[in-house]
Amino acid sequence: MFHRLLVISFLCLCSLLLVTTAATAQIEGQPYRLSDKDVEKIIKRIEQQSDRFRSSLDSALDKSRFNGTNREDDINSFVKDFYQETKKLRDHFDSHKSSSPDVELVLQRAGRIDDFTRRYPSSPRAQEDWSTLKSYLDELAAAYNVSWRWSGYEGAGNATVVDYPRGAAVGVPYRVSDREVENVIRKIEQQSDRFRSALDSSLDKSRLDGTREEDNINKFVKDFYEQTKNLRERFNDHKSSSA
Repeated sequence: MFHRLLVISFLCLCSLLLVTTAATAQIEGQPYRLSDKDVEKIIKRIEQQSDRFRSSLDSALDKSRFNGTNREDDINSFVKDFYQETKKLRDHFDSHKSSSPDVELVLQRAGRIDDFTRRYPSSPRAQEDWSTLKSYLDELAAAYNVSWRWSGYEGAGNATVVDYPRGAAVGVPYRVSDREVENVIRKIEQQSDRFRSALDSSLDKSRLDGTREEDNINKFVKDFYEQTKNLRERFNDHKSSSA
């Protein structure tokens, strides 16, 4: 019975550690998950580059054959929708409530702009500004683990109503914030202390007291503590380096 309780308790702690480790390395191919500070920098770059693109696009449209036409109204509407979704993402992020669906909506609105710019190329400056903005949006998608591809136009031929695509986002898991990871790590640390205290007391009163089996158990617990400490240090170091 004692062994069973010991194993169950230890497995629970290990499960928490695995979940937290996965959260700190949320993006495949990266050694660490992006911190809130990293994501904030990406969002800020998107906001700033969006302003540059909007300025160069307005200038290009004023000098183009689309000036004053329905096509100009279309792209202005797409840009407005994109700005609105970007602002919602910013608001949710500042409130620690941002999630992958927020990013998906931003990307969907961006997909409409991308299709328009490819079908109706504007000035080289506007195209360059949009290309840069797309690269920042790709970073945003990766930060929230959203699989995104810039899909082509899939309208209905010469139909009167033009159906602009919204791109394609596959998989929208929730992004774990720094605060949530911090809370999980703290729970692991606190529960580990309780477990170690209860374990020491139980071992002292058991037939394992003073045996090699007790030494093995203590070594397992020590190794677990070291890995938990390493996780805490990596998490703290990454937050500091991103500040």
